[in-house]
Amino acid sequence: MEFLEQANKIMLDNQEKINSWIQQKRLKIKVPFYTSVDLRVSKNKIAAVDTNIFPAGFNNLCETFLIRAAMLTKNHIKLTYGSKIKKVLIVPELHTRNPFYWDNVLAILNILEKANLETRVGLISDNKSVVKFEFESSSKTKVFAENILREKNRVFLSGFDPDLVLINNDFSDSSPPILTGLEQLVVPPAEVGWHSRKKNIHFEFYNKLISEFAELIKMDSSCFSLKTKLVEDINFETVEDRKRLANLSNEMLYELSSHYKVENPFLFIKSNTGTYGMSVMQLNQGEEIINLNRDGRKRMKVSKGGNLLRDIIIQEGIETIYSNKEPVYYLINCELAGGFYRVNNLKSSVENLNTRGMYFQCLCLNETHNDCASFINPALEIISKIGSLATGFEINYLLKKN
Repeated sequence: MEFLEQANKIMLDNQEKINSWIQQKRLKIKVPFYTSVDLRVSKNKIAAVDTNIFPAGFNNLCETFLIRAAMLTKNHIKLTYGSKIKKVLIVPELHTRNPFYWDNVLAILNILEKANLETRVGLISDNKSVVKFEFESSSKTKVFAENILREKNRVFLSGFDPDLVLINNDFSDSSPPILTGLEQLVVPPAEVGWHSRKKNIHFEFYNKLISEFAELIKMDSSCFSLKTKLVEDINFETVEDRKRLANLSNEMLYELSSHYKVENPFLFIKSNTGTYGMSVMQLNQGEEIINLNRDGRKRMKVSKGGNLLRDIIIQEGIETIYSNKEPVYYLINCELAGGFYRVNNLKSSVENLNTRGMYFQCLCLNETHNDCASFINPALEIISKIGSLATGFEINYLLKKN
């Protein structure tokens, strides 16, 4: 029996026990309003390799999954807030003219409107001379937005006083003061953008949950965990630092091959904050870091916004059994809304697919849009929920810390 098939059987056999465990964890935290989870599946492992608290990409969900997302949103708001939430203000990214991002905003608007919520788009802009903004999606549909105004402890637009502020901006530089101390609900909290998130913290929570989960279903935790090591204060321009990183990489490679019996292990070196496809290096042996050429060192020196990269993580790589595809699952309130495959014909099964050349296919691989939900994999659904739970614990940690 193949690993994925075996994992599905074990999880379905233990479904009641797993649901009870997830519910117990949910009671300890406030799970994120929405999350997207990048999953990698190999012949002996399933892992959530990246979980986004402010997910874009909703435009890649098919109509079946958009309807499902709307239903989950409607149920979540009704059960959690009753009739208090009727108007929602979406706060998107500002400094992007990427038309596909605005497709994503249109999809979120669509989900909220299907959930019977009145919605508008508001921007946090220093340019107060411009009140109204217009953006064009890839389909040429316009997205209209206005500058957000604040009076006392409420934010609003002209003629629109929202009950809830929905953030779709990862705030990589800082949390904007205009969103601080509001009497309105702000989800997810602006304080947990990439200016404060750290990947190593997220994976500490994720791996701890996985350890408990694996014990619950009597499987080896290495089947779902993701080995991650923080390395601080790295300067890729100095040979000494590259040697230090190379030695630590070789130690992890040795552990993966000797202790966990991974064939042909490989690693990723990433920024400890959001990568956005930048500052990512794949390697098979530590010496590759020592021998980085000038261009390679330059690529690993800066992250989004031109910030100098100092802290990185070393993370085990997972080969995908789907050749050049990886599933991405979307959740509302830790319940699965749907997903798609990220596909990249320019990459192999061991490479990072979240790069130039990627495109997206529905989980049904566009064969049918009538029964897409039947293509949701039970084991992947549960691991994506654990990824979402981990962000809930991470958010709780960050809010207490800040």
